[in-house]
Formats: sequence, C-alpha cells, structure tokens
Amino acid sequence: MHVVETDLIPYELVAKKNRPGRVHRKFVREGEVSPGVGFTADLVYYEGGHGIFNAPRHRHNFDQIRFIVSGDPDFGHGLEAAGGQSAFFPAGAHYGPEVIEQAEVLLIQWSPEWVTRAQHDATYTEMQKAGEFKEGYYVTVDAEGNEHRADGRNAVWETFMGRELTYPTPRYPQPILMNPEGFDWRSLNEGVATKSLGHFTEDDVYVSTYKWDARGVLDLSSERMQFIWVSEGEVSVGSDTYGPRTVIFSDFGESVLVEAVEGTKVVSFGMPVPTSEPIHV
Repeated sequence: MHVVETDLIPYELVAKKNRPGRVHRKFVREGEVSPGVGFTADLVYYEGGHGIFNAPRHRHNFDQIRFIVSGDPDFGHGLEAAGGQSAFFPAGAHYGPEVIEQAEVLLIQWSPEWVTRAQHDATYTEMQKAGEFKEGYYVTVDAEGNEHRADGRNAVWETFMGRELTYPTPRYPQPILMNPEGFDWRSLNEGVATKSLGHFTEDDVYVSTYKWDARGVLDLSSERMQFIWVSEGEVSVGSDTYGPRTVIFSDFGESVLVEAVEGTKVVSFGMPVPTSEPIHV
C-alpha cells in the first residue's frame, strides 16, 4: 500500500514543459502498474489569466485518465469537462485543441514504453541545445533556414527512444467523458454503494465512485493496481485514518481493505489487469 496526502505536498511550477501556460504539479507517484508497464500520477493545477494552458490538437502513444477535481477544462471538439467528472484518453486518439484555465486535475498516464520523469527532463534539457519548445511544439531550424515542428511531448519520446514514434490504432476514436450525475447508485455490499462509470479496453481499465451509507468496507483486491481519491469524509486503513484529497494505492498482488462511515465518497481507478501475450489469429 502507498498513501499520498496531497494537501501536505506543495505545488511546484513545471519548468521543463512542452506546452504554453503556467502549470503547477504535485508529484503523486511513479513506477510500474504491473511488470513492464510504467505509469505516473500527478495532481496538476492550471493557472488562469496570462497563464492559461493551451495545446494544439494532438495524440499520444500512451493511455490516460483525467479526474477533474475542479474547473472546466476544454479538451477540444466539444469535449468540455466539469468538476467531479473523469475522462479516459485512449492511446492513438486525437484530442484538442485544449484550453485549460483555473482547473485542478488528477492526471494518470501509463504505457509499456513509458518515459519516466527523470528521463523526460534530461532529454528535454539536451534537446534545448538544438531547438526550442514553443506553442506546444518542438521547433528546429535546418541549415537552409527551414523551420520544422513536432509535437513537444512526442518529440521528447522519440529523442529518448532513438526511433520514430508509431501510434497504435485507437481503440476508441476520441476521449470518453464520464458524468457521474447520469449514473444510478447500486449496492455493493453492506453500507457501500457504487456507480460503475466505465470499463475500457481488453485491459479492463475502470473508473468507479463509491459512497458509504453506513460503516462498511471496500476491498481493493490483488488482481491489479487500484487506487482511490478521497472526495469527502474520511477513510481508514488499519489503524490509520485519512481525509479528503488523499490518494491510496493498492498495488498489483496486494489487497487493501478501506473502511469508512456514512457520508464518505471516493473515486476509484483500476489500472490494466496483467495478462499473457495476446494470441494472434
């Protein structure tokens, strides 16, 4: 089990960035979802005013989940989110242009070919010797004076990996926005109700919300990494109690029992279930 009480962590201004705008980040966790699948989770704050974040329409070779803590981020083409909603961004699917102002977002990203934060920052610094990051792009000028632009984030990946990025065929044509207000509560067990907001891809990635109508227990079982964001109330794990804005991870191979009382609400994220190699027919 891994616990992060985000209110105890100061925000840091993101300096090595690929997009315009003033963005602050609280590092939540980085590592492996399961053997060979890297991930990172951050709590991100986007400034307003002169610091508005924006990005051109683009895509990535990794999957993402974004939980909107507050604000109304615009992910482009009518995909406008609101506080309390989650969105699944499938690898290979285009989204944007993005405009995000005065919003706080829990950002989870993962891939079997993940570039860690340290690897990204070191590569970013080296790339600045040959070009510059601006307007969401990595810009270089050749010997003839011709300007070349590439998506900033993807350019870092290609430079680090030393090969051209190949996008997967998107499982879904665009990000999927989940509105919990449109779902009904269903009883999970004594004292606990749930809204199952979505299960995605052959990896069975999921997003759910839970509420306690009385004292009860939520079992984060061992078949995958799962973690919760505490929205309201308090939860207890063993003898320890945690309040709102805490993230509690149950890693692959372990089971964590989360106990709470009436009035508590959490959002839960299920990462890919480890599988054997796919069968090609």
